[in-house]
Amino acid sequence: MTHGPVPAPRERGWIRITLALAAFLLMPHLPGLPAFVPVVDTLVLLTPVLAACFVVGWWAGGPLSLAILWTGLTVWLLSLAPPAGAGGAYYDLARAWGLVVAGAFGLVCIIGRQRSFLERALSAIVVAALLALFLLVLAGRSPRAIESVFAHEFESRNAAATVMMQESAKLVGERLPRLAEMANEVAGERIQLQTALSQSAASLFPALLALEALAACALAWALYHRLSRARIGAALAPLSQFAFSDQLAWALVAGITMILLPTLAAVGPMGRNLTVFVGALYVLRGYGIYAWFVSRRIAAVSVFLAVAAFPLSLLTVPAALGLGLSDTWADWRARLAVARSGSDRQRPGGGNRRD
Repeated sequence: MTHGPVPAPRERGWIRITLALAAFLLMPHLPGLPAFVPVVDTLVLLTPVLAACFVVGWWAGGPLSLAILWTGLTVWLLSLAPPAGAGGAYYDLARAWGLVVAGAFGLVCIIGRQRSFLERALSAIVVAALLALFLLVLAGRSPRAIESVFAHEFESRNAAATVMMQESAKLVGERLPRLAEMANEVAGERIQLQTALSQSAASLFPALLALEALAACALAWALYHRLSRARIGAALAPLSQFAFSDQLAWALVAGITMILLPTLAAVGPMGRNLTVFVGALYVLRGYGIYAWFVSRRIAAVSVFLAVAAFPLSLLTVPAALGLGLSDTWADWRARLAVARSGSDRQRPGGGNRRD
């Protein structure tokens, strides 16, 4: 250990973090989502990163007992047999990805102690991706082989979901004969949609895995600072303040260029994954700008509905993407802050007002 403990209280407030934890662990199992979410057993992503946080906390002067406890819990969890219905190859990949991300995140947190959480998490994901690619080369496997593993896993999940939907449609037809035809049509449309999503998700597994890893890091970071007093960084800012370097816009431009230019067709898959990952960050930034403009309750309810309701997401996600991208040049929150301060100065006594 090289640093003394930082005398800071634990982060307070368990309601939102508990809801976020429940969503992270349970939502991937909801009907439809297993068709395109690479890792549905997200505990294998969260627990290793949380253990890494406690190891970094011990390095910063925290108790060794917590680091040993969470490391032991992670080892025990990852040594369990795959859940029922999960393919062995898929579960091995999920566990390996969780360990690689955790190791990279812990290393980045020790080396870059002055960086913000998002800088650490993005750096860790890049390091983890490069390390995973290096390990694939050593093992004599290609990304195509990993894609085939997830494609097979998606097919297995869709097959199980198809049986359930057909049984449900049959049950509806037996109890309500008039609705039998409509129930079969709805089941058929859902099956087609899930198949289409799976086909797209199989080739986008790097971006989707990176997004899941980012969510796991954020959740582990928040949980750690509620369970330990040894600080390893600043607390997470609310969604309304979510922002990142505007230089990431060039990554989005590069990804789109790889997709559109025929001469770069060989790196087209890389461009699609880069576009999806960076685009998701800009969507989240757009939701953050919206949350900054409205009250916290309205923002929480509307963003939840936008994510939970798939048809609504088809409208709100492109709008949030546009808002997030435009913020690179417009800086909407700063503009509104200046407008508000100007209006306050124009009011009688406004110069002495504190927001």
